[in-house]
Amino acid sequence: MISLSELSKQLSEPSKPFDSWQPNHCGELPIVINHEGKWFYDGSEITRPAMVKLFASVLCKEGEQFYLKTPVEKITITVDDAPFIIVDWRFENTVQGQVLCCIDNLARQWLVSAQQPLVIKDYKGSKVPYLKLPYGCSARVARSVFYQWAEKAESDKLGYFIKSAGKQFYLS
Repeated sequence: MISLSELSKQLSEPSKPFDSWQPNHCGELPIVINHEGKWFYDGSEITRPAMVKLFASVLCKEGEQFYLKTPVEKITITVDDAPFIIVDWRFENTVQGQVLCCIDNLARQWLVSAQQPLVIKDYKGSKVPYLKLPYGCSARVARSVFYQWAEKAESDKLGYFIKSAGKQFYLS
C-alpha cells in the first residue's frame, strides 16, 4: 500500500519555486477568472485547455491580489472568487488511511490533508467549503460534490465532517 506522501508526489505537478522568484511587478493584464473558474482575456473566454493550464501553473496569490508570476515578471489579474472549482472526487487508500482526492476543473488532483485543508468561507450568502491550495490559491467545492460528500459525512457536536488523512474536515 502506498503512503500519503508518495501518493501526493504522484498526483502533484512539478511545483514552481515562487518563493525564490522576485520579479518586478509589470502591471495588469485584462485576464479575469470568473466565479465558475472560467478564464477570460479582454472579455473573450480562453477555450484552449493547454493555455489555461499554463497560466494556472504560474498563478499565485500574495496578500489579497492574484498574479501570474514568472522568474522575470509579475502581472496582476482579476479573480472573482476562487480560481478553481472542485468538480469530482474519490477516496484513495494509503498507509495512513483513506485520503480524499479532489479533482479540479483543470483535471488536477489534490489531496485533502493538514497541508491542504478544507476551510469554510462565505459564497453568495452561504457557507461553502474551499480547498486551500499551494501559493495562496484555493478551489471552491462545487455544489454537486458538496451534496455527494454530505451523503458520506459523519457528525458530532461541531457539525458534519468528512475524514481524510486521519483528520476531520467540517463541511459547514
